[in-house]
Amino acid sequence: MANLEFVCSFCGKEPREVVSVVNAVSVNVKGQQTAGTICNECVELCVQVIGLQKPEWLERHRQFVATLGK
Repeated sequence: MANLEFVCSFCGKEPREVVSVVNAVSVNVKGQQTAGTICNECVELCVQVIGLQKPEWLERHRQFVATLGK
């Protein structure tokens, strides 16, 4: 199998440019596979945007993040 290197679907950065890249594959209702990739920097930006739009969500997010190291 070829060694595939994915870039972030949002910003176009390569894995060597960021801390982490997450790849996801899903199947739509027609049975077609679709793929998306997001880097840690874009995830952080998404959290900021959601936090501005829904400030009440931030505390729940902080609680979730606190459980990850346990």
